[in-house]
Amino acid sequence: MTTVFVNDKQEDQTIHCSDGTSGVMMVKDSSETPTYEFKFYAHTHPGFSLNADEFHDGEEVTLDDIMSKDQVTLKFV
Repeated sequence: MTTVFVNDKQEDQTIHCSDGTSGVMMVKDSSETPTYEFKFYAHTHPGFSLNADEFHDGEEVTLDDIMSKDQVTLKFV
């Protein structure tokens, strides 16, 4: 499982992972609740989105890709 290190602030930011990869988290503000979109550089992990209820320290996400299954967990720093 890969740990994604992210600041718990609701703002766009660069993210770093325990496997040495990085990417970005973008906050998409909707009228009711924000959505957090995660994209990784060099396509090392599939991108994913979380809603406000899912965006918390320790959240585990299973990412299904065409070729593989990947698991990540969020760690607030």
